This record gives sequence, structure tokens and C-alpha cells, in this order.
Amino acid sequence: MIGIQTCASHMVVYLFCLLYNKDVITSVRYGIFLVSLGGFMNRLRAAAYCRVSSNKHIQLQSLEAQKEYYENYFKSNPQYEYVGIYADVASGIKSTARKAFNRMISDCRKGKIDIIFTKSISRFSRDTYDFLITIRKLKKMGVDVYFQNEDILLSKQGNEFMMTVFEAIAQQESVNKSEHIKWDLQAGFKSGNSNLACRVCYGYQKGADGKLMICPEQTATVRLIFDLYINGNSLSGIAKELHRRAILSPTGKEKWTSCAIDNDKILSNEKYTGDVMLQKTFRESIFTDKQTKNQGEKARYVYENNHIAIIEKSVFESVQAEKQRRSNMTCSKNGNPNRATNRFSSGNSLSGKIRCSECGRNFRRIKTRSGEILWKCAGQVEHTADCHSRTVKQSEIDSYLSQIFQCNSDFADVYRHIECITVNAESFGIALKKQ
Repeated sequence: MIGIQTCASHMVVYLFCLLYNKDVITSVRYGIFLVSLGGFMNRLRAAAYCRVSSNKHIQLQSLEAQKEYYENYFKSNPQYEYVGIYADVASGIKSTARKAFNRMISDCRKGKIDIIFTKSISRFSRDTYDFLITIRKLKKMGVDVYFQNEDILLSKQGNEFMMTVFEAIAQQESVNKSEHIKWDLQAGFKSGNSNLACRVCYGYQKGADGKLMICPEQTATVRLIFDLYINGNSLSGIAKELHRRAILSPTGKEKWTSCAIDNDKILSNEKYTGDVMLQKTFRESIFTDKQTKNQGEKARYVYENNHIAIIEKSVFESVQAEKQRRSNMTCSKNGNPNRATNRFSSGNSLSGKIRCSECGRNFRRIKTRSGEILWKCAGQVEHTADCHSRTVKQSEIDSYLSQIFQCNSDFADVYRHIECITVNAESFGIALKKQ
């Protein structure tokens, strides 16, 4: 009876394929048709995954060709209910960087997809470990995957081993390609002709010859930032001043952030002196997207007088020295970072000026959900000291200062004259700057 049912099922497939001009052998072999004696069951909800690794024109053309092929394929095959195409322009090493891929897996989890078509295993993934985890998840969800170039269907017995072999080959191809790219980059660095030396940053633009040239509209802002910092302004103070002057940030936003000014963006960027340093960061492995700061693990390459300077080198060096002076991070004898007890203050705030009488640490500024400003000992905040000092309200401090300096509103000028406020159990101690 079973044999008769099987033959009948195959005959239905055969007649259907003749009617719609389909490949009978492929349909029966891979079980893509769901057939019963009563006819065809619900159509399979099918999706396709396409990927290219870069946005180069030829690769984008390949991506469009893949998408067009699958759209036509699904629409011309009535056994499928077309769900959609998920396409990424990203590396196949890490799935975390592939938004469309992750959206597809999420839709599988929601029960929206029965089968996924993809051109090849290397398009699906180039990380063997990541690949195995993903296909096993899909198996548990009851979702099938068909890899066309390899002619492999996930649900067929024994195919996981073959897929792992193909995937391992694809991964090694990526490793080899990555090593080749690294070699090319290193050769470019050493030759002194690396194209990376002319990457544009704020204040510069590329000329017709591909070299860096000054952007007049932004040059004045760069010089202003260095000048403000040298004259004692904090990063947040500089950001506020740029906003007050209606100067747009590098990303075109009205408000600047401290990170846009520092963190190798402007104040620590040697490009403004006309020099350029290459390989300041590196990736330890192709399996991670994290860039590691080069602390001497690899060679760094400096191209002197690579382009026109915006900032004098003496000014740049003064800023670096000032940054070091302001830093409240120090290194212990064994090289571990320690937070210093003092902290830089631009003068018009109390940051770094409120001291704990019990453990000697600075107080930290805390803003509550209601908007109230509180000050609490850093030893308590970090849980690094057995300190029981009290938490102080900003209003309590201002009330104390108003009695001493006879002022009621603008405390910025008062803060400039304060060297230190010591918080005692029930009172304050104040020390003024020497005139």
C-alpha cells in the first residue's frame, strides 16, 4: 500500500511538472513538493538569501542579478509562496553585521518561512562555527535550506557533514584573502604611497589629484577648538561654545559631543600638523570587528609633511601635554590604570573641587530622574572604599556659598575662586584659590 501511495505521489508530481514544465528529478529527489493522494498540500513559504561582501559596482550588479533570479524563480513556481528576498552587503565572517540575515532568522523563528534558497554555502556564511550554530537552529525550527551551487538540502540525512566541509573551505578562503589584503596594506605603508594617508577628516577635503587640501569653512573651527582647549576650556565647554556659535558638527548636527572633539578625532589627530600616522589600530583576527589600539604590538608608519598643516606642531604638542595634565588616570607600577583622586575642572563648575573628609576621594556629580543634582563620594559610587560620608545636594552647597559670597543666582564666578570644598559630617570646609 505504501509503495502504491509513493508511486501515486510521484505520478502527481510528474504530471504537475509536465504541466508547468518543471524539473521532475529535482522535485522528487529533494522533496520540495509536498504531495499526498488527495493532491498538493499548502505551498511552501520560500525566501532567498543573497549576499555580496562589498559595495563595489560589479558586486552590486551581482547582488541585483541574484535578487532578480530568485524573484522570477519563485513567481514562476506555483509550489512556493513567495515570502521575500533578504540581501546584505557585508562580510560573511560574522552574522552580527548582517542585518538582513538576522531579520531572516527572526522571521524563521516567527514561523514565516519554510525553506530558504541561497546561491552557495559561502554566501550564507564564511565562519564554520557560526554556520553550524545557524543551520542547527533552523533544523530545530523546521526550516529547510537549499544551497544551489553545492546541490545540498539541509533536511537530507548526512548532508550536514558535507556542508561543514564546504563551509570550512569557504572560511579558509576568507582567511587567505584577509592575509593577502593585510600584506597589500603593509606593502603600501612601507612604500610611503598608501592611499589611507589621504583619508579625509574634518577640516580637509580631497583635491582633484586625490591629495588632502584644506576646507576653508572648517579650518577656522579646528583652530578655534585647539585655542579654546589651550585656554582652559573643558571638552563639554568647547562643545557648548560651538553650539552657541551655531557651528555644525562633522556629522552636520547642531550639537557637538566630547567624542567628536577628542578620541583621535580632532585634538589628538596628528593630521592637523600635516603629518599622518598609519596603523594606529588593528584587528587581532578576521573573526572579530573590534579594532585594537596599537600600543607597539605592530609597526606604525608616519608620513611627515604629507599635506598642508592647519595647526602648528608646537600647538599640537602643547595640547597633548595639557591633555595628559588634565587626565585623572594614572598607571601603577605593574601597568594597571588607576583613577587619580583629583579631576580636571575648567573652573566654572565644582567638578573635581568637592573632597570627602573621610576617605579623601572626590565627590561625583549625579543627576536624578527628577533633575535634582546630588554629589556623592567616588569611593561609595565605585565601591572601592569603606566610606560612610553623606550625600550632598547642589542646593545645599549653593545655599552655603550664597551666605559666604553674598550671591543668589550666578554661581559660575564663585566656583572659579574655589580651590576645594571639604564635606564633613555636618558642615563644609572651604579653601579659596590664592590671588
